[in-house]
Amino acid sequence: MKKLLQNRTTRILFVLITIGTILRFYNLNWGAPFYFHPDERNIASSISQMQFPDTLNPHFFAYGSLPLYTIFFTGLPFATTHYCQNSLSDCSVHFEDALIIGRAFSAIFSVLLIPLLYLLGKRLFSERAGIVAATLVTFSTGLIQFAHFATFEMWSTFFGIVLFLFSLYVADKPTRKNVLLLSITTGVLIAIKATNLLLLPVPFLAILFGVLTSEKRKKHFSLLLPLLLKYLFVILVASLLFVLTNPFTFLDITSFRGAMDYESGVALGTLPVFYTGEFYGSIPVIFQLLKVFPFLLNPALTILSIAGFLICVLVCLKKRSFPYFLLLLFTSLLVFPQAFFFVKWTRYMVPTLPFLILLCVFLLEKTLTLKRLGKRVSIPFTWIIVAVTVVFGVSYWKTAFVEKDSRVAASAFAKIHIPQRAPILADIYDMGIVTFNENFSRIDLFNYYDLDNQSPESNPEILAEKLKNYDYLIIPSQRIFATRLTHPSVFPEGYKFYLSLTTKTDSYQKLYETPCSIFCQITYLGDQIFRFEGTANAFERPPLQIFALTHNE
Repeated sequence: MKKLLQNRTTRILFVLITIGTILRFYNLNWGAPFYFHPDERNIASSISQMQFPDTLNPHFFAYGSLPLYTIFFTGLPFATTHYCQNSLSDCSVHFEDALIIGRAFSAIFSVLLIPLLYLLGKRLFSERAGIVAATLVTFSTGLIQFAHFATFEMWSTFFGIVLFLFSLYVADKPTRKNVLLLSITTGVLIAIKATNLLLLPVPFLAILFGVLTSEKRKKHFSLLLPLLLKYLFVILVASLLFVLTNPFTFLDITSFRGAMDYESGVALGTLPVFYTGEFYGSIPVIFQLLKVFPFLLNPALTILSIAGFLICVLVCLKKRSFPYFLLLLFTSLLVFPQAFFFVKWTRYMVPTLPFLILLCVFLLEKTLTLKRLGKRVSIPFTWIIVAVTVVFGVSYWKTAFVEKDSRVAASAFAKIHIPQRAPILADIYDMGIVTFNENFSRIDLFNYYDLDNQSPESNPEILAEKLKNYDYLIIPSQRIFATRLTHPSVFPEGYKFYLSLTTKTDSYQKLYETPCSIFCQITYLGDQIFRFEGTANAFERPPLQIFALTHNE
């Protein structure tokens, strides 16, 4: 180990991996004991109802079952030691354990991206580029954030990069071993999430390129059979992996179809649900460039990745470089199809982050080749980009996971400034209100999301009547607040109500809003409510607001 650390590159990687581990594992139990993230709760609930070997139907098909079973069987030895009374068949993985194990897997995959990006940067460009890529990944806001979530975006991100690496190997040498590794990785990706089928052209193109370049002397028609056999092998291995790890896709096909109909309806906007209102009128790609990537990457890397993509296209056309083509293909397949979904959550773009970082590094490397000013421009510019990324990454980590949970902080403020028996009105769909329950006994919930639907239970008249009987109003998240104020034509009643809260009147007095430190200001570019897509901070760090109501007769 001592001899190994004498190598400068190894020492740098060791430091980056250590820092990356701290940034990703620190406060991995955030949100306890409430666990606010709805997708995490669905995943943990699915795992906690399983029992081996009799009850293995996950009853949850929004994602593939491979991660569910991996988390379940990882937690089973712990459950056997601590919880089981009679036999293994009585054992189940507790909700909290499933959630923490899921987060641990996300954090591990996020850390492993650091050495992987070094290898890819070095292979594609240079050793310097590999170090820069590893550094940018270490401090990537999006990769730090999703390392703390027990969702499966980090699974897709990690195995997407592995697929890219094995595709490069196959393109160089289409050996049986390399094709096998490529096939297994393809199957794993599809078993994690069905939308990873978008990447299916990649292994086929890698094999095609590898076969054509390795057998140049043979006539093309004579290559057809080995090419088809390799394609068939990929399909068989990937299909087998999917069937083995997702058996209830076929055994409980009715539930699977129902889940797919729901998920596709939400994604495409054909099924209106309360939590997608922010996407009305959003322009594909432009929305991601303004509302998603500046948070997940940071503004500097977003601009750099766009320029890197365009320059890479030109270089690829000129040099006909297959690795560059593969990098562009991966980026395009991950960005553009999902960019045109009606919903444009940040999580859809997380698997693109390592590829966008590689494009940034590609551009930085290209500046070295500029005549006269190459090194004088490139090296200081690279240091500036790295410094900006470090500032944004550390600021997010400090804001989201070092500072006190925003819901707990708001509840602590309310405990001091609001009477325990005061009547309080809050949103029915936001879990942030649960932190107030132990301190206040008269909290009522109202469905603000249906305010414009004129339903018997939720309309402006009922809300106005309710407000007469309450002294305080709590908005536990910025999501509905921002959505209604930015879409007045879609939600006229919601807009009117929330605008009245922000207008200085005698009816409402703002008592509290989640404070935004200098780290918060950097993270959200000075606006923690409207700047980014709502899920950028809806789960781990939502800004809360508390209003006092004055009843003027």
